[in-house]
Amino acid sequence: MEQGQNQEQIFCQSCSMPIQDSALWGTEQDGSKNSEYCMYCYEAGEFKQPDISLQEMTDLCTGFMVQEGMAEDTARQMLAEQLPRLKRWNAS
Repeated sequence: MEQGQNQEQIFCQSCSMPIQDSALWGTEQDGSKNSEYCMYCYEAGEFKQPDISLQEMTDLCTGFMVQEGMAEDTARQMLAEQLPRLKRWNAS
Protein backbone atom coordinates (compact mmCIF):
# COMPACT_ATOMS: atom_id res chain seq x y z
CA MET A 1 0.00 0.00 0.00
CA GLU A 2 1.35 3.39 -0.93
CA GLN A 3 1.78 5.71 1.98
CA GLY A 4 -0.85 8.44 2.17
CA GLN A 5 -3.11 6.86 -0.43
CA ASN A 6 -5.52 4.71 1.55
CA GLN A 7 -5.19 6.23 4.99
CA GLU A 8 -8.31 7.00 6.94
CA GLN A 9 -9.05 10.66 7.59
CA ILE A 10 -8.11 11.62 11.15
CA PHE A 11 -10.54 13.77 13.13
CA CYS A 12 -9.91 15.41 16.49
CA GLN A 13 -11.55 13.25 19.15
CA SER A 14 -12.70 16.38 20.97
CA CYS A 15 -13.96 18.88 18.36
CA SER A 16 -14.22 16.71 15.21
CA MET A 17 -11.93 18.95 13.17
CA PRO A 18 -10.25 17.10 10.30
CA ILE A 19 -6.53 16.83 11.07
CA GLN A 20 -4.87 16.78 7.67
CA ASP A 21 -1.35 17.54 8.85
CA SER A 22 0.63 16.31 11.86
CA ALA A 23 1.48 19.96 12.57
CA LEU A 24 -2.12 20.28 13.81
CA TRP A 25 -1.80 17.41 16.33
CA GLY A 26 -2.00 18.17 20.01
CA THR A 27 0.98 17.57 22.30
CA GLU A 28 1.70 15.52 25.39
CA GLN A 29 3.41 16.90 28.48
CA ASP A 30 6.82 15.79 27.15
CA GLY A 31 6.20 17.62 23.85
CA SER A 32 5.49 14.48 21.82
CA LYS A 33 2.61 14.61 19.36
CA ASN A 34 -0.84 13.19 20.10
CA SER A 35 -2.72 12.25 16.93
CA GLU A 36 -6.09 11.83 18.68
CA TYR A 37 -6.58 15.51 19.45
CA CYS A 38 -5.89 18.76 17.62
CA MET A 39 -3.62 21.52 18.86
CA TYR A 40 -6.64 23.73 19.54
CA CYS A 41 -8.11 21.24 22.02
CA TYR A 42 -5.09 19.52 23.58
CA GLU A 43 -1.69 20.86 24.64
CA ALA A 44 0.99 19.62 27.04
CA GLY A 45 -1.08 16.56 27.95
CA GLU A 46 -4.20 18.48 28.92
CA PHE A 47 -7.36 19.78 27.32
CA LYS A 48 -7.14 23.53 26.81
CA GLN A 49 -10.74 23.86 27.99
CA PRO A 50 -11.07 21.05 30.54
CA ASP A 51 -14.48 22.13 31.82
CA ILE A 52 -16.19 22.78 28.49
CA SER A 53 -19.47 20.92 28.10
CA LEU A 54 -20.61 19.07 25.01
CA GLN A 55 -23.15 21.83 24.33
CA GLU A 56 -20.50 24.53 24.70
CA MET A 57 -18.19 22.63 22.33
CA THR A 58 -21.07 22.36 19.85
CA ASP A 59 -21.68 26.12 20.06
CA LEU A 60 -17.96 26.90 19.68
CA CYS A 61 -17.48 24.60 16.68
CA THR A 62 -20.69 25.81 15.04
CA GLY A 63 -19.26 29.33 15.04
CA PHE A 64 -16.11 28.20 13.24
CA MET A 65 -18.05 26.17 10.70
CA VAL A 66 -20.34 29.13 9.95
CA GLN A 67 -17.24 31.31 9.43
CA GLU A 68 -16.06 28.74 6.89
CA GLY A 69 -19.32 29.13 4.97
CA MET A 70 -21.55 26.38 6.33
CA ALA A 71 -25.17 27.10 7.24
CA GLU A 72 -25.67 27.20 11.01
CA ASP A 73 -28.47 24.59 11.00
CA THR A 74 -26.32 22.20 8.95
CA ALA A 75 -23.31 22.72 11.22
CA ARG A 76 -25.35 22.12 14.39
CA GLN A 77 -26.93 18.97 12.97
CA MET A 78 -23.57 17.59 11.87
CA LEU A 79 -21.98 18.30 15.24
CA ALA A 80 -24.94 16.83 17.14
CA GLU A 81 -24.36 13.58 15.26
CA GLN A 82 -20.54 13.55 15.41
CA LEU A 83 -19.41 14.97 18.75
CA PRO A 84 -21.14 12.48 21.09
CA ARG A 85 -19.36 9.62 19.26
CA LEU A 86 -15.88 11.06 19.82
CA LYS A 87 -13.51 9.71 22.47
CA ARG A 88 -13.67 12.79 24.71
CA TRP A 89 -17.47 12.78 24.90
CA ASN A 90 -18.08 9.05 24.71
CA ALA A 91 -15.83 8.09 27.62
CA SER A 92 -18.63 7.93 30.19
